[in-house]
Amino acid sequence: MSNQSESRLSRRGFIGVAGGALASGTLAAALGAPGAASAQSLPAPGRWPLPVLDPNAVRDNGYWGYWANDPFKNTNYGCSYGVASALLAEIKAKLGPGSPWDLLPLEMFKWGKTGAVESGTLCGALCGALPIFSLAAPDCITEMGADLIRWYQEAPLPSMEMDNLDSKRRYPGQAQSVSASPLCHVSVTEWCKASGKLSGSTDRKTRCGKLTGDVGKMAATILNRLVPGQKYVQIYPTQPDLYADCVHCHIDAPPPPTPTDVRLNDSLGITNCKTCHPDSVPVYTLTK
Repeated sequence: MSNQSESRLSRRGFIGVAGGALASGTLAAALGAPGAASAQSLPAPGRWPLPVLDPNAVRDNGYWGYWANDPFKNTNYGCSYGVASALLAEIKAKLGPGSPWDLLPLEMFKWGKTGAVESGTLCGALCGALPIFSLAAPDCITEMGADLIRWYQEAPLPSMEMDNLDSKRRYPGQAQSVSASPLCHVSVTEWCKASGKLSGSTDRKTRCGKLTGDVGKMAATILNRLVPGQKYVQIYPTQPDLYADCVHCHIDAPPPPTPTDVRLNDSLGITNCKTCHPDSVPVYTLTK
């Protein structure tokens, strides 16, 4: 038998083993992965079990999670990991071992750091909370997420609640800013303007560590509003007049194009950067 035939058989054999292992939830064991956990079934589609959370405990753990060391990049994990790790730690501590939450590896949340893979887009602290919302209440993710994002845009952050939490980084009474945006780069820019500090400073990093704790606390507060068998009741059920003009770009469908219409994409597809940055080069155009 040729090496090529052996290679094909080997791949087929692996696919057969892996397919069966995936069906039983034991792929890691089939591959001989060190420390592979025993198989555990995920719940049927629907709300995952959720205890009553301590928002202040989540807040403090969110701050420390922000500063936790990422051994793969030799830096801190940041905001997304901080919020997710704090929420999961509280959920798992209250439920005890054996819940489906035990199956979520924390590494899957670090992508949100610095606005999603360091792109400065959606704030990583929000990125860490929203997947938890989606598992806890997939039927209410839009309403819960809207509450968190609305609060984030309007709250003066960071709070003073973590000023004395970290003896190594004492920055009490830091300047607060209202981002008026869920975007990382806007949030950081507004704080830098309010504080007079540089974005690369330890002052700013400490601000983001505190903001991580603040978002974690608010996310826990929102999760605590869930009532089994009932629809989530929003904190912000209506939009203020301040957002009235936003609806045309972010919700309304665009008008049908004419044969000669050449225009930038609307925000229902790829983001049009020129909406906020008129001098930017368009990244995508739609020609009809």
